[in-house]
Amino acid sequence: MSMKSIRAFFKLIRIGPSLFAGVNTIIAGLLAGDLHGFQMEYAASFCIVFLTAAGAFAFNDYYDYESDRVNKRFDRPLVRSLLPRKTALITGMIAFALVAAVSFTLNGRAMTLVLISLPLFYLYSLRLKRILILKNVIIAYAYVASIFLGALVSDGMLEPLIIYFAVMGFIVGMAFEIMLDTGDIEGDKKVGTQTLATRFGTKTAAKISIVLYVIIMIMDSLPFFIHVDTRLYRDIVFLFLILVPIIAYAFLSVSLMKNQSTEHIQKLGSRTFLIMQFGSAAYLIGVLV
Repeated sequence: MSMKSIRAFFKLIRIGPSLFAGVNTIIAGLLAGDLHGFQMEYAASFCIVFLTAAGAFAFNDYYDYESDRVNKRFDRPLVRSLLPRKTALITGMIAFALVAAVSFTLNGRAMTLVLISLPLFYLYSLRLKRILILKNVIIAYAYVASIFLGALVSDGMLEPLIIYFAVMGFIVGMAFEIMLDTGDIEGDKKVGTQTLATRFGTKTAAKISIVLYVIIMIMDSLPFFIHVDTRLYRDIVFLFLILVPIIAYAFLSVSLMKNQSTEHIQKLGSRTFLIMQFGSAAYLIGVLV
């Protein structure tokens, strides 16, 4: 396989976001206070989330091929014919089969979460993503599932900070997906995918996304002021760090309101991914330092 094909494959499985999804389980384990040194169950959970994300992205590109062509998504390797379309289908099938197999090494609650979530993510790519709101809810749930898995995999318990962090993950996941939909409106209309953007227009969808980002800006710093977790309460280091993503979300929201073009939304998507990473790092540093 040539380097060009390898790079195309990494784009197919969104190597960056897939790795970040896997790291979410590690972050959740540290936030919950369950992870201490190397633990095999966390290695398994990392692989499960990484492979689930990679497989879901591959399935997504396979089933979204026509929509992506209309939207001129040249960032997608299938649209640029850098990989055969069947590669995406085979990748998704192998990834999901591996996830199902590895899940049997986990405790009962963690395994149940994985086995319930896996078919849902496949059905999302196959059909559910075309249903208004439901597509956004399922993606937002994926953020929650990776966080919950990281907490459940060790002791089967969900600590208050984990629940709070997962709620934020759901909200920012909804905001992120609604924002991305505003850039895919033409292709979504052609294939019959119902989104807030196709139903109510890009301006309205952008406003809804911004409202959700504002909620995240408020929630991000609340553990400094209220007793969500003792390690973050009145922690000046945490407050200083979390102000960075809060300010970044504010600038992002202004930019989104001004421009909902496909090219601009793609840039904002990459920017949001970095902001989410920094926000997670702020929480992690807050509980560890």
